[in-house]
Amino acid sequence: MGDEVKSMRMVGALICLGVLVAGCGGTQELLRPTRSDKLYEAVTARGSQLVSVIDSRSHSTDRRLPLGVPTGDWRHIYSIVSTSLIDTDPQTGATRSSIQLQGTYQLPPATANGLPGGLSPNGQWLVVEAFDGSANGMPSSTHMLVIDTTTSRVWRKIDLGGYFRFDAVSNDGDRLYLIQHFNGKEYYVRLYDVIGGKLDDNIVVDKSDGNQAMVGTRLSGVATPDGHWLFSMYVREHESPFIHALSLDGPFAFCLDLPGDGYADSAAELRWSLAITGDGSLIYAANPATGVVAVISTGANSVPSVLRTARFERAISPNAKVSGANAAVVSRDGKTLVVGGASGLTWIDTSSLQVRAHALTGWHVSSVGLSPSGQNLYAVGDDGRIAEISMADAAVTSRFDPSAGEPLALMRVAVS
Repeated sequence: MGDEVKSMRMVGALICLGVLVAGCGGTQELLRPTRSDKLYEAVTARGSQLVSVIDSRSHSTDRRLPLGVPTGDWRHIYSIVSTSLIDTDPQTGATRSSIQLQGTYQLPPATANGLPGGLSPNGQWLVVEAFDGSANGMPSSTHMLVIDTTTSRVWRKIDLGGYFRFDAVSNDGDRLYLIQHFNGKEYYVRLYDVIGGKLDDNIVVDKSDGNQAMVGTRLSGVATPDGHWLFSMYVREHESPFIHALSLDGPFAFCLDLPGDGYADSAAELRWSLAITGDGSLIYAANPATGVVAVISTGANSVPSVLRTARFERAISPNAKVSGANAAVVSRDGKTLVVGGASGLTWIDTSSLQVRAHALTGWHVSSVGLSPSGQNLYAVGDDGRIAEISMADAAVTSRFDPSAGEPLALMRVAVS
């Protein structure tokens, strides 16, 4: 009998232990922290522009970085402080290196709302610019430095008479593309031979019609992953918008006209955004304020061209703002385009170009970003609030206000 009692107690103890282990296992499963995303948001806060790194789970800011131009792999972010070029590690916020520029220079603007640019697509070459003098309301001379980021040394110093702005630099650093302003509205695209140290005599012309002079305001741009092309979104005061497809391999370009009006006649034209597929074969231009979407071939086997356009129900906004740098994204599988605007987010099927879902209809969305997994979409409102949305079914999973500052753009989403 005693042995039976002992045996029963042992079994009971084992059962209880099993329950406890199962209970602990269940508790560990419940308490196991889920992986969060890190949102790199460019903001203006207390009079300064910076990058706020926000945790998607705690909704707090982990660190702040100087606003600058990041490399494609986000291992470096380059910014200018006074007369120094600073190379910051975005993962830690630590300064990797700094070099003196021997003068006051600035990073060229990459978007209409002020995000910095100046890097070659592969991140090896960085161009900074400075201006002085005045003639006809414009600078009378331009100064640029071409910096080799791999050695942190100035490779070339360029001095030009007249007003030039940076447009692009090739991956090998040999070709520098410039915008030459010669009156208040018109300009030329010029090619500067960095090795030879001279401006090419020929104007970079539109291969489709031979035009030399251009008119328009650049909103944003995207380079193909191979570094051969730069596609820039332009709007004009009284004419339709267009995409400027610039070859980074030679002095030629294509202007691809899009449906629409001039921004002086319709402020909604300022809400155009670009998104490129993962393989770089297609670019989508979308404007939810005018209800137009276009599919552009990047010219892998031919010249760049507009493949097709479509219209969808537009979002009317009496106070349309200039779009952010990335108010549109393409899903990882390339089947869905999501574009943000004055009435939230719109999901567009890329095969039919038909709208299949909406989200955040009460928000003015200025910027969006996709998580590395492709499962979560993050949207930034004009008021600074951030929403997390399921890419698959457009369900909003969270909304929060990180109080980071006035938003400029959601530059990156990374895994914690």
